[in-house]
Amino acid sequence: MGYVRTAGMSTAARRARRRAALVITGLLLALLVVFAVAMAFVQGWISMPGGDGDAAATSAVSAPPPALTAAEVSVNVYNAGGIPGAAGRAGEALRERGFSVATVANDPEEADVPGPAVVRHGPKGVEEAELLLAELPDSVELVDDGRDTATVDLVLGQSWEDLPPVGGADAGEEG
Repeated sequence: MGYVRTAGMSTAARRARRRAALVITGLLLALLVVFAVAMAFVQGWISMPGGDGDAAATSAVSAPPPALTAAEVSVNVYNAGGIPGAAGRAGEALRERGFSVATVANDPEEADVPGPAVVRHGPKGVEEAELLLAELPDSVELVDDGRDTATVDLVLGQSWEDLPPVGGADAGEEG
């Protein structure tokens, strides 16, 4: 009675069964990790390193949102594109969005803006400029002109198109 067999299996068979169970468990865990990483990538929680196509998006996401409201931003709207009435329409659209529009006129600096628009600001008006930029088309650029105040200038260019109504396309279809 010195040697007892366990459930009729040899030691080698038990080791093989244990090894198979560990391999299957390891493969299932690896598959679960791959699935979790794939879901995180699809959801946008992580991105591929060196992805140059989303460089602008990742830099915009990493910046903290402005702590201001639109009513606290003083905006001068200037027309540099020569489109009659563009500054007036843009100023009214910004007022509808809650911005404080101070001046609506032709650009006193007579800047040449070949694109849709630029937002001029100084070091004190960076947050104000970013808040305004969020309401404008994607191709509008920020320009630091070194001014000492927090006011910002929206300078409309040659390819400026009027901002849509505050409610979007649905606002015109109501009523």
